[in-house]
Amino acid sequence: MPLVSVITPVYNAARWLPATLASVRAQTLTDWEHILVDDGSTDVSLDILETAAREDARLRVQRMERNSGPAVARNHALSAAQGRFIAVLDADDLWDPEKLSRCVEFMTTRSYGFVYHDSWEISESGERVGRLISGPEELNMRSLHVRRGIKTCAVMIDRDSVAGFHFPVNGYIHEDFSAWLNLIQLGYIGHRLPGSLCSFRVGMRSRNSNKLRSAVQCWNIYRNVSGLSFARAANWWTQYVWNSLLTYSHESAN
Repeated sequence: MPLVSVITPVYNAARWLPATLASVRAQTLTDWEHILVDDGSTDVSLDILETAAREDARLRVQRMERNSGPAVARNHALSAAQGRFIAVLDADDLWDPEKLSRCVEFMTTRSYGFVYHDSWEISESGERVGRLISGPEELNMRSLHVRRGIKTCAVMIDRDSVAGFHFPVNGYIHEDFSAWLNLIQLGYIGHRLPGSLCSFRVGMRSRNSNKLRSAVQCWNIYRNVSGLSFARAANWWTQYVWNSLLTYSHESAN
């Protein structure tokens, strides 16, 4: 049985897959399996995955019958995962070579079940943009709502400590937020591993033009998913928007 199960949803990611797959193969911790779920791609993503799997038996490729979204594809991979530790890597993101080894060591020496680390934002061409994204030292109900900074590629889960981990399918774009919320509601607190060990890719359009849409979505999640009272939702949502504006202002100044 592998120590770590890496899960990756794939949808029309042929442009990014070679670099993403290479970042997993470059890990200093080699006891892993990589479950890649093609979510109904219409490009050559599946061909790339199947070729890579023939070259490395640690890769396991599965295919969804139709495009169902990243949360469904991730859950499909989770159901097939055999490792004790779960690490999520989207098809256009990258890991540093020490990612898996440092996370496993951090978790096992401190008996943590849910950890995350810092991350860099990169452009479509792979260049760093903005600033280092750093989450709170502990991820609890309040810090999840007002601070954020937890990227999916930065998270690791110990299934010996955290039972039933999955990505809720609730119709909202922020399925990762819903997953962390579910863990916190079950009594699991996240812990930050200092330092950056991954990079997540984002286009300039999504960085600059979706601020209002994201804020509206967050409000809906606070009320409809988190079940916060109007007063608490308004308080925490205002802090989230303020923190987001500070981050955006800092990035624009640089």
